[in-house]
Amino acid sequence: MTNLQLRSCVFCWILVTIIGQSFGATLPIGEVTEVIADRLEAEQITDGLDWGSWPGEADFTGSIVAGMVSAYELTCDSAYRSSAELGGDYILYAAEGYGDEAFALTRLSEIADDPRDNDWRTAVDGFYFNVKHDVDGTEGYITQLIGTNPAIAVFYLANYVLGAYYVDAEDKQIWREALIDYLAEVDNPYYLYDFPVMGLSVATWALALTGPLDDTLIDPLGTGAAYWSGKKLEDLPSLLLSHQVPSGQEYAGSFYWRFDHTDGGGGSEAAGYAEDTIFATLGLIAADKANPELNYDTAILAARDALLVGVQTDGRVYEHLWSGGEIYYTYAGEMLQALGELIIPGDLELDGVVNYIDYAIFAENWRDPDCTACSWCNGADLDHSGEVNFADLRILVDNWLEGTSD
Repeated sequence: MTNLQLRSCVFCWILVTIIGQSFGATLPIGEVTEVIADRLEAEQITDGLDWGSWPGEADFTGSIVAGMVSAYELTCDSAYRSSAELGGDYILYAAEGYGDEAFALTRLSEIADDPRDNDWRTAVDGFYFNVKHDVDGTEGYITQLIGTNPAIAVFYLANYVLGAYYVDAEDKQIWREALIDYLAEVDNPYYLYDFPVMGLSVATWALALTGPLDDTLIDPLGTGAAYWSGKKLEDLPSLLLSHQVPSGQEYAGSFYWRFDHTDGGGGSEAAGYAEDTIFATLGLIAADKANPELNYDTAILAARDALLVGVQTDGRVYEHLWSGGEIYYTYAGEMLQALGELIIPGDLELDGVVNYIDYAIFAENWRDPDCTACSWCNGADLDHSGEVNFADLRILVDNWLEGTSD
């Protein structure tokens, strides 16, 4: 949908008292995922014009659908898949264009019976084809799409880039280059309402998943925000790490929302917001997968613990992980996306650490030759080859005792 406005935690300063209780970092990610997804599944609209969306948040269906796909992949609960597919049907019915919806449809394609041939993939593929062959072309579409806030532009472009690369769109490189161009405008003082760390986070996430983080200059002409002068794509992960709240400080493990680590003079919190931490976590995980030698495990685990603080026992996710604030289904969907990526390969019990319990589950499924989605032999078929063998054992061994932040 082309006229979306990204919901930001930055401007909702009216914090509320949290009546419920958060899980903290004590429960397994699998259980936390279930309580969030149960709430989203139960409160989804199932009739009327907005069927498939969530109350008051029809424009943000894409982010929630992507989260429900992650919940299904993690738990194999068919109710979550049905909820995600219902949301996908709403997108196909209601969307005039795609943003976060493009990524959501690719996630639905990934869990389809045939990921290479399904309605979700066909819709995304057709979208990029039609945009390219429209009278204004891809560049014209991007120009019309973008609003006045670079961070919002970057958010949507990141989702477009992920969709374009999933279907191998002919203009996928144009979309990626546009993302880099608009990233260079993030933190430009001309734009009053800017969310720089979120912009950096979502860009790192999408760029790391779709190409190399190399020596490409982000602002080669020097016309963007001063922050990006001389910065290269390979600098993005270290830049992101520089905005994580250090251990021992208030809101440790979360992320600041401004590059200068202040509140911008608005009297709000300088760090600890859900969306900043969610997308920064996704960015770090994507960068770590692209270059494991950089080893961001400690930072990722700290971010994981910060995120879990913000999940309430009823499945609600507040805008600020510690202090509460506004509640949106969008935050819950985004949280599910992050939790799905935080599972360590080999953590079969989904308790956040790879240990003897996981080995016992692995041993029970050893040599099983009939592993299928989505359980993959209780998770023991780690490489999804259809069989539990020595390749899976190697993955388990490589991640042995991973997951502790001590």
